[in-house]
Amino acid sequence: MRQLAILILLACTACATRADGPSSTPAPAPAEASAPAASGTLGQIRALIGKAECSSDSQCQVLPIGAKACGGPASHLAYSTVKTDAGALQALAERYKTEQQAGNQRSGRMSNCMVLPTPTASCRANTCQLGEAAAAVR
Repeated sequence: MRQLAILILLACTACATRADGPSSTPAPAPAEASAPAASGTLGQIRALIGKAECSSDSQCQVLPIGAKACGGPASHLAYSTVKTDAGALQALAERYKTEQQAGNQRSGRMSNCMVLPTPTASCRANTCQLGEAAAAVR
């Protein structure tokens, strides 16, 4: 059993690396862990969302952010419809997605191809926050 686990781990590692060796530049941190939020398109998205103030769950929405190399968003952010221009926010999110897709293609970056379930957003302590992913509807 232990040998099988090691074999699976090695197979996953092989799938996640490039054949021509490691990149000379480190891969960017995921959208949620990006350091300075004041620069670039992601910084503009975070600035537009602001504090995501709310008074009820109905004011909270989920925004897919970025692009994984295999497709789908890299992460999600919660925002409030109270003070956020949803149209402008969607346009920035689409621009950020396009930027990441181009970067993925340019660098030959690969991802784990796992589908990120869309989390829920709810109003907690007067702020929109992400919760667990919604159950799949069959």
